Amino acid sequence: SHPFYTGKQRIMDSAGRVEKFNQRFKNFGGSSK
Repeated sequence: SHPFYTGKQRIMDSAGRVEKFNQRFKNFGGSSK
């Protein structure tokens, strides 16, 4: 449980979250049009 490893995993999880949110927002905007 290294701080660096935990931080890295945290960043990766955050990036995945943003990607999912972006895709969802993209789909929402597309359907709205």
